[in-house]
Amino acid sequence: MPVRQQLTVAWQNRPGELANVCAVLAEVGVNIDALATAEAGEYGAVRMLVDNVDAARQVFRQAGVAHTTIDVLACEIANTPGALTEVAGKLAAEKVNIEYFYASASHGAGSALGVFKVSDPHRAAQAVGETAVS
Repeated sequence: MPVRQQLTVAWQNRPGELANVCAVLAEVGVNIDALATAEAGEYGAVRMLVDNVDAARQVFRQAGVAHTTIDVLACEIANTPGALTEVAGKLAAEKVNIEYFYASASHGAGSALGVFKVSDPHRAAQAVGETAVS
């Protein structure tokens, strides 16, 4: 299903915090599929898609790490000029607002995983159709 749960983890904006977040997940075998950070002065947030949300939430609870989950659209986007325009256009046509977006692809890769925080993830998934991935 192209609608996935994104974890958002609160963190202090200081050296080693991202390493700590990643380490607690690695210790329990949780793989990070996508990740973006945001900062606001001394504090910030790590937004991520992982392969096992339940295990990640459990390890964060045990470590006393504040976190939340929300539904987002995960979409495979061709790594070519104009591909994001096409996806964003499909969402606009359906009146789905993109609140934020992050993506990454390796140099030379044929596609990227795009993560969209949208006003209606399920309608967004229908709008993008076959480009959406689980």
